[in-house]
Amino acid sequence: MYFILIKKTSYLDIPISIYTPVNTNKDKLVIYFHGGGWTMCNRKTHQTIVNLLADATKTIWISVEYRQGPEYKYPIWLNDACDVTQYIIENKESYGVDRTAKIGIAGDSAGAMISTSVCQTVKNIDFQILVYGLYDFTCSAPSYKEFTDPQYFSIPGLLDWCIQNGFGDGVDMNDPRISVFRNTSLEQLPPTLFIIAELDPLRDDSYTYKEILDKVGVKNTLVLVKGALHGFFALPGIYPKTVAQAIDAIQEFMASI
Repeated sequence: MYFILIKKTSYLDIPISIYTPVNTNKDKLVIYFHGGGWTMCNRKTHQTIVNLLADATKTIWISVEYRQGPEYKYPIWLNDACDVTQYIIENKESYGVDRTAKIGIAGDSAGAMISTSVCQTVKNIDFQILVYGLYDFTCSAPSYKEFTDPQYFSIPGLLDWCIQNGFGDGVDMNDPRISVFRNTSLEQLPPTLFIIAELDPLRDDSYTYKEILDKVGVKNTLVLVKGALHGFFALPGIYPKTVAQAIDAIQEFMASI
């Protein structure tokens, strides 16, 4: 376990895990934010997938233990993510990469929402990898109505609970820092890889986000994993084929950066 010390009014310990594969390349580094609805999961629940990603891409990946609700609601966890990212960018050589190394942000589900919000706030991010994220908190896309059965996991009731406990009362969910579709300056975002699950209530958010980035000229790629449910990405032992497909897409995307 490692800690990043962020100096605000006092020192804050934010735990991170650093994954350095054998024969690692020093030209890229990826900062990863785990999913879990801003309230659940941690670096350990996503340890296997991040380790696999580091090995597959031969790059250093850093997994961040940002604070979560209900104890620490928005914007605390998002500020943690921004602070860690800024610190790593400013000190990237300390983590084993070259001074000219490119820095990427990645995350799944809530971690994808965090990742793309960080990209709106922090400068000098070179690419983002977004796995089935929530980008519009109106939750009005057709896929939210298509997949309401509990077997699809991320159903409206669970989403409502996560939002209530991750954000709390009085938060403007139309704030572009939260709902990225409301941002009018998305042309500044870096090249983006979308990975989405076919059987996921959040699926259509990624399609819409891709269309928005296409219109403003941001280079992006979308990969649909057929037959996959929301949450598959963090469970390579249960869904080896679909996870392998996603890892292959990430490997190819990073090689193109």
